[in-house]
Amino acid sequence: MSKARAIVDDGFLIGLVFALFLAGKILPFLVVVGILPIIIFWAKEDYLDDEGTKKRLLVPAGLFFLYSVTLLYFYPGLSPDVKRPINPGLELYIVGFSMLLVGYFRSLQIKNLLERFQQVVPLALLTAFLVLSAYMFAGLDGCRVRVAAPWPFVPALIFTTLTFLLLVGWEKQTRFQRLIRLLIVSLSIVVVLAYTGSRGVAAGELLLFAALGVLRLWRRFRSGLPTLVQIGAAVGIGLALSLLTGVVTGCGNFDRWRAISEVQSKDQSQTSIAVPLESVSDIISQPLQSDTALTATAASDRPFSSDEAISIRVSMWRVSLDAIKQAPFFGHGALSLKPIIQDKFGYEHNHNQYLAWLVTGGVFYLAVGLIFLSTPFFISKGLVPSDRAIIILAVTVLWGGAMMFDAFFSLKFYLHYYCLLIGFIFALAKSAAPTNSS
Repeated sequence: MSKARAIVDDGFLIGLVFALFLAGKILPFLVVVGILPIIIFWAKEDYLDDEGTKKRLLVPAGLFFLYSVTLLYFYPGLSPDVKRPINPGLELYIVGFSMLLVGYFRSLQIKNLLERFQQVVPLALLTAFLVLSAYMFAGLDGCRVRVAAPWPFVPALIFTTLTFLLLVGWEKQTRFQRLIRLLIVSLSIVVVLAYTGSRGVAAGELLLFAALGVLRLWRRFRSGLPTLVQIGAAVGIGLALSLLTGVVTGCGNFDRWRAISEVQSKDQSQTSIAVPLESVSDIISQPLQSDTALTATAASDRPFSSDEAISIRVSMWRVSLDAIKQAPFFGHGALSLKPIIQDKFGYEHNHNQYLAWLVTGGVFYLAVGLIFLSTPFFISKGLVPSDRAIIILAVTVLWGGAMMFDAFFSLKFYLHYYCLLIGFIFALAKSAAPTNSS
């Protein structure tokens, strides 16, 4: 029985990794290694918590879900005769909270979780990188690898998140373990820049590296974080491998970064949009138009960059800012992105989580969302400063930076994986706490 339990425990950790290229298709595997073991191996002593630390996880998450559902039903922002969009819906939040509980209960069942994580996940990430590499060099997904995931941002975000979580316990790791982790850091750069071309995740990773470098200069963090030389070497190798990949494959993912500079060079007189400030409230009450016509209209308002992804984002952000000015405190309602963004641009969100919160729920929803995003800060309390900093950087800073360009918490997979992840990190932090160290 103990051997079978060890297998499913390791399988759960492997599932956290392989979700990066399977996304929602990982669910059957998660049921076997994540949900069923909670029932089969249930033991009350695994969940005893005399200090009530579970509140650090459940309070910020509960606040977010409660506020979101309240907005959804009591302030939808749509007239009764308008058909509601599928997302966001009650399912989004029910499944999200359920995934949090799965991550919480399942991870607390795993004995010596930090040790198992440090043994299993590096090999799983290296295996995942080989799979991504095979897809990249075989051209199976073109120049932006996603395997079975719906978007290339999925492998980029998850690979990078788990990579930096491996730095927890850096001070106690052997020289070989540190070298492997620095190698994986380099590979994460390749995944983000060369394999997926994920500019949002790249922005988050850049913030993470900058914060990591600043913390390394602070005396209290020096022994528990990689040195500046090690960080610089990992970044340099990652950039070199990314450039080499571009040359070998002929993929121009680096052209995606060059397009960003064009936004700054455009004449501001040409950045007008089709939706003036005074018309946002009118849009919500207007009859729905066809997506095709509206998308075509939006296409004519994209003078910001030759890169369509950048141009349409800027247009959506400007429309969102105009909407926020009209209802800064409580927003326009939980489903108001449909008439304001989706019916005009053809996207279900405005590609910026903070603007999405402000449009739909105002500054109050933004505050609740930021508290939820900062859950790693609360659940890592009690760790040594360096380990706590790594957890916050790997999740809050990385995801927070990436969400300047995508509204991840408005999409099912990202929100659900984040919930599973913070439940897991709660248990990981307990396992890494000094009182639980071997």
